[in-house]
Amino acid sequence: MKRYKLMMSAVALMLASTSCSDYFLNLEPTDTQTEANYYKTAAQFEAAANGTYSFYGFKDLSETVNGTKYTHIVYNIWDNGSDLRSELNEAVQGTLSAGQTDTYWSLCYAKIRKCNVVIEKAEEYTGTESIAASVATAKFFRAYQYFWLLERFGGVPLVTRTLSTGSEELYAARNSRYEVVGQILSDLTDAINGLPDESSYDGKVTKQGAQAFKARVLLFEATWEKYVKETTDGNGTSEGAGSAKPSGYPSVESMLTEAASLADAVISSKKYSLWSAEGTVYENIAYNYLFNLEDENTNPMGYKKDLNKEYILQVCHDPVSNKCSKNITHAYAGSNITLKWMNMVPCISDGLPYFYSKDYKGFNKMTDMYDNRDSRLTACVKIPGKTYYEMGVNGADKGLYAKADYVTTFDFPSACLPYYPEITSTGPTGFVNRKMTSERYGYQDADEAYNYPVLRLAEVYLIYAEAKCELGNGTISDADLDKSINVLHQRGGSAAISNASVAMANANYLANTGKSGSLTILDLIRNERAVELRNENLRPYDLMRWGIAETELKQNFLGVVTKNADGTDTEIVNFKYTVGDTEKSAWLPIAGTTYGYETIDDGSQAYVVIPASQVNMTRKNYLYPIPLAQIQLNPALLQNPGY
Repeated sequence: MKRYKLMMSAVALMLASTSCSDYFLNLEPTDTQTEANYYKTAAQFEAAANGTYSFYGFKDLSETVNGTKYTHIVYNIWDNGSDLRSELNEAVQGTLSAGQTDTYWSLCYAKIRKCNVVIEKAEEYTGTESIAASVATAKFFRAYQYFWLLERFGGVPLVTRTLSTGSEELYAARNSRYEVVGQILSDLTDAINGLPDESSYDGKVTKQGAQAFKARVLLFEATWEKYVKETTDGNGTSEGAGSAKPSGYPSVESMLTEAASLADAVISSKKYSLWSAEGTVYENIAYNYLFNLEDENTNPMGYKKDLNKEYILQVCHDPVSNKCSKNITHAYAGSNITLKWMNMVPCISDGLPYFYSKDYKGFNKMTDMYDNRDSRLTACVKIPGKTYYEMGVNGADKGLYAKADYVTTFDFPSACLPYYPEITSTGPTGFVNRKMTSERYGYQDADEAYNYPVLRLAEVYLIYAEAKCELGNGTISDADLDKSINVLHQRGGSAAISNASVAMANANYLANTGKSGSLTILDLIRNERAVELRNENLRPYDLMRWGIAETELKQNFLGVVTKNADGTDTEIVNFKYTVGDTEKSAWLPIAGTTYGYETIDDGSQAYVVIPASQVNMTRKNYLYPIPLAQIQLNPALLQNPGY
């Protein structure tokens, strides 16, 4: 009996009943109820379904399994496994090894059990009131948890019912990634059919939310199977989960087709719209406030949360009962955006990345690369010489915005000083993030209460464009570009792109660098994802599903440019500024002496923040290892290849 109890922990089979979610609704807790005497009314099913809500966002999310607490924390969803931030995780460093436990293995299975209870109990329900939406919610979140497991581990054991000590699943082998995908898609189809249309934008899952999430899953898996193929599967007999496919498993083409169709359905529903302040003086700065919106006092436009119709799936917070309770602003405000991302952002006149644009003007002045750029850069990265509010005593509120709103008046409090880079040691890139950082006056760390975007409309446009281009074997119509990418460009203030832009981009690249360009329309679409979705936990998975992570990450991570192509110093090298009575330098040579410099596309030199020698990612690191404790309890769980 003792061994059976241990085996139950292997798939996080908590016997505690579901409890209400603290994300959205104030419902009576169900903790005191038992599964035997509960699930008699539609209201009880709704409360239990709300207990399955489990998006991983800004706030800690925990489950205790057999006395051990497993917790999701916000720092696990940074882009620090990508090429856009100068921070490396264990997978990118190639030092990832199998440990005894893994938070997400246990956390996800604990959440899955809650979903299974609701779904099972629905089969016994004899009431007359509909419980369809509650069951659909549980199926959605079961799919959400399994997708998280799929991204992390590949194939995992499929558990679709509540288990007892004699259940055969406790000793079962892993299901293949294809079998897991089949279950995810089935659950999401049921969720789409059972959930109501969007109406309240309060964070509750809707039909359109399930459609958008299914489109994300389909694009992810279709491109994984196209580019990564079976290289991470293992043979299923000595390692890995194998490559078995269930009957009727969809082809790559059919998955891409459905992804585009679902994305189109969400767009065409007109339930959502891109956040903007189009037609107002705040048009060029509004994008920043999409990601730190709490109420009318937290942005100079005076917008409230109810004007945000862009978030399709979100974790909702409020400043009284549900703060983020994490140091979001200071954690995200580091000087660690790479030069690579800065060069990716479109320029205004032609909608093309910096080196591929006629707006390119080099790096001599600190502000050169900020001129004529899409607002996704200028609104979300600090520009040298500009003054900004900071959260806390120097922060903004409605009254302060009226005096200094970045656009019409600039009477900043004296404590707010112009920003200049301060690169005096190895580490800072010189590019400081503002996305998902608060300016709220009087706030302390962890007081932030803006919502976390699990999936937003901008991503749906990008899913549509990429799926269409993949279906076209690297081609896409101008009409489809106008329907997707160019909607985002219009919001960002940059020109629309077309198929003709490719030739233009490569000609500009030749003129700007002296080298032949090889940019494709698919490259531009992928580039757009990096620009739009930075900091939203998607870039690392994009690099992997395209099968290019080990090559794209095996490079120097670069900061500011310190030498022009002619060998002269750029402005930042000798730039001095004064804070009070203290003279400061924007750059000290010591920052570049540790790892040296790299000559970039145009012949300029940028300083190396992290050298390529610290990146040792291989194909095996696309997946995490199965926790050793699980294999010890169930030897049928074969380890992922390479671990």
